[in-house]
Amino acid sequence: MLIIALLALQAAPAPEPYRPPVSTIVAEPVALYLAFADQDRDGRTTLPELRKTVLETTSADPPWQAAGEAGIGYIQYADWAQRWLGDRNALPSPFEVDRNGDNRISVDEFETRMAAIFARVDADRNGAVTRAELLTIRGAPRGDRPEGRRGGEDGGDRSRRRR
Repeated sequence: MLIIALLALQAAPAPEPYRPPVSTIVAEPVALYLAFADQDRDGRTTLPELRKTVLETTSADPPWQAAGEAGIGYIQYADWAQRWLGDRNALPSPFEVDRNGDNRISVDEFETRMAAIFARVDADRNGAVTRAELLTIRGAPRGDRPEGRRGGEDGGDRSRRRR
């Protein structure tokens, strides 16, 4: 009986290792911030709502406009990014926000950068950003697309096709 059980175990195929699903829909950290800025919770963020959120989150501890100082330094900005974007290194980086190069980020500089990101994301240019506009659709990496799907051997990722 023991021999039969051992033979049955030996004949059974080994289970495939777990492979987590490949995300093809992602959101940038700044997109999460834009979604958070939806003050009236109608599923759309407008520029006035974004401006209000910028003022609220930049007046949180630590305040961006401390007595006698214009803005915050890059380390304080990283603390802000950790809290509101989820990671100290999330984009927009302090280098792209600090437009005058004084190594400090003012609320005005930050608001200007966020308005530019808002304009980039507002695909239909209607003055409101929807959740659908905040998502990024990525092609499946090579080899992760099930066989039989359209797109050729590269899994449909056009960036990898030969020209």
